[in-house]
Amino acid sequence: MKKILIFAACLFFVFSINAQSHISTQSHQAQVTQIAPLSARGTDGSYFSASDDGFVIKWTFDDQGEHYQFSDVAIKLLAVSPNGNEIAIYETDGGSINRITVWDWKTLSRKYLKKFSDSITSLAYSANGTYLMVGTATVDGAVFIRTSGWQVVDKIKDNTGIVNYCHTSKTEKTCVFYSPSGNLSFYNFATGKLKQKFQIEKSLTQTVMYNENQYFAGVRDNTIYITASGKTIASVSANNPIILSTDADYNLYYLENDGRSNYEIKMLESKEGNAVSNPRIVKAIKGPRGSAIITTAIKDATNVYFGGKNGSIYKTEAEATINTTTLSELTENTYSKIYGMSPAETDFYFLTTNAIYSSSYDTGVINKLSATNGESQIISYKDNSVILWSVSEKTPVVLVDLERKTTKTLFTPKNNVQKVRLFTIDGKDYIIEIESNTIVNLYDFSTGKFSEIYSGTGVQDAVFMNNNLVYIAKTAATNPKTPLLTVNPQTMETVPLSIKGNVTYALSTDGKTIYGLNIISDDTGRNTYVFSYNIYTKQMTNILKFADEDPEAFTYLYGQNLFTNIGRNKVHCYNLSTKKRFTYNRSASIPESICFNAKRAVILNSNGSISWCGTNDSKLLADWYLTKDDQWYEF
Repeated sequence: MKKILIFAACLFFVFSINAQSHISTQSHQAQVTQIAPLSARGTDGSYFSASDDGFVIKWTFDDQGEHYQFSDVAIKLLAVSPNGNEIAIYETDGGSINRITVWDWKTLSRKYLKKFSDSITSLAYSANGTYLMVGTATVDGAVFIRTSGWQVVDKIKDNTGIVNYCHTSKTEKTCVFYSPSGNLSFYNFATGKLKQKFQIEKSLTQTVMYNENQYFAGVRDNTIYITASGKTIASVSANNPIILSTDADYNLYYLENDGRSNYEIKMLESKEGNAVSNPRIVKAIKGPRGSAIITTAIKDATNVYFGGKNGSIYKTEAEATINTTTLSELTENTYSKIYGMSPAETDFYFLTTNAIYSSSYDTGVINKLSATNGESQIISYKDNSVILWSVSEKTPVVLVDLERKTTKTLFTPKNNVQKVRLFTIDGKDYIIEIESNTIVNLYDFSTGKFSEIYSGTGVQDAVFMNNNLVYIAKTAATNPKTPLLTVNPQTMETVPLSIKGNVTYALSTDGKTIYGLNIISDDTGRNTYVFSYNIYTKQMTNILKFADEDPEAFTYLYGQNLFTNIGRNKVHCYNLSTKKRFTYNRSASIPESICFNAKRAVILNSNGSISWCGTNDSKLLADWYLTKDDQWYEF
């Protein structure tokens, strides 16, 4: 997905095929939330896995996975179109972000986006792919989106209420809904009129229709309930059951786990007269436990696929066996995540949870410089030293001398650290430190003095400027009612600036001009602006506009080039002198930050990999992953 910057105070988005995925056996980095076969009736062994890490991986029969990060928040639901080339995902942060996006897997380009104010409870394509069907946790019920033009259409005349399962017949003439209230409703999908409604078991999860849509099954309180013709024909006790069957199955398959490493695939055979057999063991399995326990699973015609709480993927044949099968992990966790980076003279510093490294693209050599105590952020300082600190922790901010291998505590925060910034004013070095969105502190290197200079709520960022004032970015919802103010660290005088906006954040500066992001609500909604503010003329100018709210983006100033990942999918460059711009091609993972030295640009991605780039064009030179044995692996 490529995002092109177009000046005229606007940022527009165009999608193209120059995004790239990575093929490897690397596991997800968070819980697997759903697995979906390319086709429930298929036999080629291809399937998709989605995770809280925002990645979707397409796995093939040879157990190789094509990785691509579609979201910077968790993916909770995944649906595969009948043609297998298109996927729909539900992205959510568990709060205000609830969106459905549709992607062309071949081009990795987004075809559709729809935001919802409430959580999504189900996501499925109709049998022939004519509609994308979205169940919602509102009284409005299901939303139907015609895939030919991606328009929301009014298919059902009645108010369906909360829907957590939606399914159509093979001909798409009938559509069935299940509501947590226990309503199982059948509609004429052509006219939108109700055909039949049954009151069955309430609050069922993992719901599925099977046996040519004659049976309906779901789980509640470690019991599997099966309904036919509106009547419960079976209730089967099961330990931590996961239903494996899809609508393609004639019988109901499910997975049981005793809470340890013992799993069993069982089957309830469909019999004549709306009856099912007693549970039959298809396969006994020794599998993962603890943090790797199976959280989701599904079957197709030949295999059963499993996803773990720790992001691992497993599979086994669906065919019945007598002997116990040991479930072997298909995936590996071979990379060390890079959490922070900073430029050195000719190289860059890279920080993992236990060490500082230096390396460059041109040599490819990685040097382990020093062990650390789990800090997550690094700032280059003079005389071959660095400043280390950790986000959202109260751990000390320390200065590490990389030559002498010594560590000095600069100060210990009283609250969780939000941000640490380094500034040089009149030849003296200072640290601006923000704690818990409320406190701004100043550390003076020359005196070792650490003092509070501002206390308030909604603090986002702060910069120390050449006029000896600290500029604090905050929300305008708290007093003083402004998104930007100044503090004199000598007199402690606070002056609110007359700036329009809901909140400013992500500041960068050359000492005279402040660049940052500003969210403004107007008649068109909430928009995010890239702005500049001259501290001497007190003039604020909007440079770029993103027609949405993006509170997590960054800005980075290097010479006359201003960089931002506004939109959270690409890093964009805007030259402040020439007004020219370009966009860095992204890797398989979403970019989180960028830094430069005289020769190279390096982007830190959210999965802990780095992307090497030139300094003046969009070319992506390589993606590097740091392996567990301290070597670079290149894509």
